[in-house]
Parts: sequence; C-alpha cells; structure tokens
Amino acid sequence: MRSTLLCFLAALVALTSSSACGSCGPDPAARGSASAAWSITVAGQAVTCAHVGAASVSLVVHSRASGDDTVSSFACTDAEGSTPPVPAGVYDATLALHAADGATLATAPMQAAVTIAAEQVTALRPAVFPVSERGKLVLSFVALTASANCTPADQGGAGLTGFTIDFEHAADGCAPVTFTRARGTATLGTYTINCSSPQVASCIERDETLTVDDIPSGPYAIGATALLGPAACRTGADVLLVPAGASLVKLVELARLPTPGC
Repeated sequence: MRSTLLCFLAALVALTSSSACGSCGPDPAARGSASAAWSITVAGQAVTCAHVGAASVSLVVHSRASGDDTVSSFACTDAEGSTPPVPAGVYDATLALHAADGATLATAPMQAAVTIAAEQVTALRPAVFPVSERGKLVLSFVALTASANCTPADQGGAGLTGFTIDFEHAADGCAPVTFTRARGTATLGTYTINCSSPQVASCIERDETLTVDDIPSGPYAIGATALLGPAACRTGADVLLVPAGASLVKLVELARLPTPGC
C-alpha cells in the first residue's frame, strides 16, 4: 500500500513539474493580426482609387522569427483591411498599391519591427501612396470580321486606306495630344489630335501602335473612323481611363458601316 502511494505521489510531482515548465515558454499557438489604412495623393491632393486606376492594395508582413511572409490583398476602395491571424511576434510590414492588371503604382515605406501581440489587432501607421498625375496610353485598331485592316478585301482584309481619330477628355473637350505611330520598335510617324479638323492618316494596320508617353491621368473618350478612299467604312469608339503613374493598352474595335462603296 505504501509503495503504491509513493508511486502515485511521484507521478503527480512529475506531471506538475512538466505543466509548470510548459507554461514558462511562449505559446506557439498565440496569434494576432495587423490592420492597415491607406489613402492616395496626386500632387499632394487626396484622390480616389478610380482617379489613378488603382484596384487593390497588398499588405506583406514578414516574420523576423521564421522568415515567412504573409500576403493579404484588399480592394483599394475598402481604404482599410486586416491580415488573417499570424503567430504573435515581430514583423516588417509593407503596403503597395496596384492597378487592375497587377502593376504596382506605388509602394509605402516599410514599417520595421512591428510587434503583433497575441489576441490583438495591431494597427500599422496609415499609408499614403503618392502617385504621379500622368500616365501612358498605347492604342491599336482592329477591323472586325477581317484578317487585316489594310489588306484588300479580296485577300481577306478590310481594304482600308485611311484613318481619322478623335480624342477628348471625358468632361473637358478636345485632348490635342501627339501619338507616336510604330510597328514594334520601328517608328512610322506621328498623329496629332485636331478635333475640329481631324488629320487623315494612312491606313493603320492592326500590328501598329499609337503611343503617347506622358498624358494627364483620368477618363477619356476616343473615336476612330476608318476610310476606304473618301468613304467612311468603319467606326469605333470607347471610353478609357488612363491610370496615374502607369500604362493603359487599349484595343479599339472597328465595326462596319453601311456606306455605299464599302
């Protein structure tokens, strides 16, 4: 009986000692989150996500203990967001602003050595993304139901011979920019917008681009008329948003017009 009691007491002491030691170290299951808020400026003035063509914000928290990264993504228009729970510890946090195609528009300075406490949401410093007020636009044109824009119709093309282009600010009238016309790396010429008297350019093939490298960001409307001799045979129009600090590549489709001689 005495032997049995001694054994029970020894087991109890061992269990108590083991539990006490386990409570001395950090709890590997302890987790917390980080929250972030952001805003966007152009030339020092607050602007909307739509103004700069921003679609999302990413938040990367890098664990100094494990070296692991936890990446969270939020809609730009949310203006704030929180990470999923991560192991409590010290992290470096970086926020970045992205366009719809994933291009990075701006990155906020890294916030170093942020302590994410267990069972808490740790607020990061609000991020301000300064974005350039200018962007880049690349246009191309394609005649629908044809294999090419300029190839004769009896060879499967649209048989077009000329183009006129109208380009306007969505609310402010004509945008008299000059496009550089190119095929690949070869420059073919320029096209300057003149809304009152549009320039007639030679046929623009579908593998050509018209580019303006430095244009105020914001919404624009574009219209194109494709000619066969003097006849307007195809037309295309679209509304586009040039993102600040980034590029927009836009394909304008040209539909057939019921014009005699086309």
